[in-house]
Formats: sequence, structure tokens, C-alpha cells
Amino acid sequence: MPMRQRIFMLAVLLTSQPVVASDAVQVGRYLTVAPIPTAEQLEPLSVIVNVRFPRSVHTVGGALQHLLPPSGFQLADTRHADPQLAVLMTRPLPEVHRQIGPMTLQEALSTLAGEGWQLEVDPVYRLVSFRLQAALRERYAQVEPPVWTPETLAREYERPTVGWFEAPVADAMVSGNRYGPVRRDETLLEIALHLVESRYWSGRDLARPGLVALLRANPDAFLAIDGTPNLNLLRTGAYLQIPPEGDVVMIPRAEAEQVIAQQHDDWQRYLTARAEARGAREQGDE
Repeated sequence: MPMRQRIFMLAVLLTSQPVVASDAVQVGRYLTVAPIPTAEQLEPLSVIVNVRFPRSVHTVGGALQHLLPPSGFQLADTRHADPQLAVLMTRPLPEVHRQIGPMTLQEALSTLAGEGWQLEVDPVYRLVSFRLQAALRERYAQVEPPVWTPETLAREYERPTVGWFEAPVADAMVSGNRYGPVRRDETLLEIALHLVESRYWSGRDLARPGLVALLRANPDAFLAIDGTPNLNLLRTGAYLQIPPEGDVVMIPRAEAEQVIAQQHDDWQRYLTARAEARGAREQGDE
């Protein structure tokens, strides 16, 4: 074979070999992939969905429960979320929403909920829930939500729901200027006393002003009554920013007692209204 022809064939062989970038992984003769996770793997709620809900799904809650499992996220239990969330869960699924997508899963969740609700995501336990938009909270604060339990949804769609903080809540601790997670049935007063005993605040007389300081520094950690966060409705699993002692001592004891008394009265009225509404509904069902 002439020298020129041999050189030409060698050049063809060399140029026919795939060139692989140093940061790529070759998965075929002409195919390489970057060794990094996809956007959807990093953020499962960003995956594109295109779903038609079966006729066995009748409510928004059922549609949400149908949509979530492949993502690894689950629907939160209303017992640990916005008191009005049961309203959304029991709404009939609009026919226009029976086919949804293509869009991201996060957009689909928000679309199903509607503009009156704000999507909330717990990335630790991979739970999603919804909160009534701030502009609507006061209007519906005194409206008794319908009775809704995880079993209600399970009867409609056979996948169980879990609590918003169904996983065991770790022992609360102070880390820097943060306290948490709040344990189930833990009160704000217990937390304030813990901060005093742990010397974060220097005097026991700061415990009750500390209640007000914690409330004002962490409004999203409490459920609201008439649009106002109430210190008696502390969310399980929440983390609280601890106000510095200088902020606590600036709250006069008389002011603190007035706020605490008003919050207690609001809470009692809220409980009474709920009990009366529930009793009236039960009488109507008889």
C-alpha cells in the first residue's frame, strides 16, 4: 500500500474516534453525558407533568394526592396546617382541571389550589401544604371549615396522607439565635422559660415580655385569628428566631400583660365559635 494511502487511512481512523470532554461520561460510542444531576433531580417539584385525573378523583384534595406520589412528596395533614385548608381539600375538582399540563409539578399544584392559596413546601419531610393568602385570612377567620380528615381523602383515593410533621420531632435546642424545632404540645411560655433557664435571657421576669418578643419576631410560626398571629397557636416543628435580650427588656411588663390577655381572649372566642359552629352543624345533621 502506498505511503500516502496509509497516512490517509490512519487519519480517518483517528478522526472517527469520539472526542470525550474531560468532565463528561461516555455512555456510547457517540454519546456522552455530564456527570451532574438534572434540574428535576435537584428539585423534584420542577419536573414536567401532564396528567389526566381518573373519574374516581372528585375533589381538589384527591387530585393533589394523585399527583404527588411519583415526586416523593406527600400531602400534609390539615391537622398541622392552616385551619382553613380543609375547605380547599373538599372543593370539587373543576372539569377544566381534570387534564393538567404540560407544566412543572409546582405550577400544577398552585393551579389546582387557585389564586386564593399560597403553596408551602417542607423540603425536609418532603411535604406540601397550602396557606390562605394573607388578604383573605381575616375574611374567613370566623368561618368554620368543613370536617376533613386523612381518612376522608383515603376513602376517595387509596393513598394515605401523613402529618405535616409526622416524622418524630427532634428534641428542641438553642442554636445560635434560633430555637427549635417546636415539639408537639409545647407552649410558648415553656419555650420562654427554657430560654431564661438556659441563661439566654438573664432574668425570670423577662419570660412574659419574652412571649411577646417571640411572637413579634416569628409571626409565621403561629396560626392567625382574624389575621393576627396568636401565641396560643404555635406550629409544631417550627423554628423560632430568638430576640436578643435588649429587645425583650424594651417591652414594658404592663404592655406584655395586655398583649397576652388580649391574645388569650381572642383564642377563647375562637375556640367558642368553633365549638358552637360544630354543635349547630351536628344538630342540623340529626
